[in-house]
Amino acid sequence: MWEREKITQPAPASPLFWRLNADVYQLLGAKCPDCNHITYPRRKICPSCGSFKVEDYQLSKSGTVHTFCINWTPPPGLEPPIVNVIVDLDGGGRYQGLLTEVANPEEVQIGTRVQMVLRKVMKDRGLDIYGYKFRLEKEG
Repeated sequence: MWEREKITQPAPASPLFWRLNADVYQLLGAKCPDCNHITYPRRKICPSCGSFKVEDYQLSKSGTVHTFCINWTPPPGLEPPIVNVIVDLDGGGRYQGLLTEVANPEEVQIGTRVQMVLRKVMKDRGLDIYGYKFRLEKEG
């Protein structure tokens, strides 16, 4: 009988790696000067008009809920309910993420104002993995 080789996955990237990754940590997208289309993550060619003139564009960390889904049966390791959102960012662009700090997820509606925050997303091999989530903007 042949023994299967153990396949191991690499450990999560270091915090320094993510800090140096402008696309993720600094939320850097691209904007096409020809058609004004904003893309995240950055691309070298505009997906809207095909232009090669795309420029770096700093995305906003606040916006409104474009659409959402409440998941009451998430994968193992995640506690329900999980609220997945697609957010229209202020100034253009969209970002897909999770909603956090919501007492009653059924109160979330299309058009709800949200703000991006850095939160723990999961634990992998004993290390906490952080990423962006959205929370409801406080009124007032």
